[in-house]
Amino acid sequence: MRKRLLWAVSLAVLGCSRPTPVDQSAPARPADRQSDAEARPAAASDEAPAVAERAIDPLYGAVAAGAESPARLLNRYVLDLLNGNQAGIDDAWAIAPPDARRADDAVLRLLPDVRNLRLDSDPAVPRDAQQPPRLLEVPVRIRASTAEGQFRYHGWYRVQPRADGQGWQIQSAQLQPTLD
Repeated sequence: MRKRLLWAVSLAVLGCSRPTPVDQSAPARPADRQSDAEARPAAASDEAPAVAERAIDPLYGAVAAGAESPARLLNRYVLDLLNGNQAGIDDAWAIAPPDARRADDAVLRLLPDVRNLRLDSDPAVPRDAQQPPRLLEVPVRIRASTAEGQFRYHGWYRVQPRADGQGWQIQSAQLQPTLD
């Protein structure tokens, strides 16, 4: 009895969810053609702003379209740290610290014998009231593997637009050790 009831309900749901077939072979009436022509421009004009809105994320509007995202900048920065590329490390910062011991992320810069660095970032959060925001905070989790073991950190990097507006630069950072 239950099987028949479930079968009947599933058929009823399937029957209700199918759209009614439209006869494509029948010619459209002139009134239908006119209403379709009027509806198309309105639909196209409604779609244009929606498409334009999707192309540019307002959160990242302070830099040029197609510029490197803050998360990508941080991944490149961590790769430069791992490889010891001092020019790339300094270039990532708006004002590069003259001494690694005084950097906001000195805990990463001063790790000895780093074998692997992994950065996981969350979506950026605006930290000012401007539109588009000019200061974004990117929450991060970092895992560093060294000869002495693994170290984990959590915190954030704050990024701002470069002077030329073509990308982002790190303004400040805060990293704290995480206990497993």
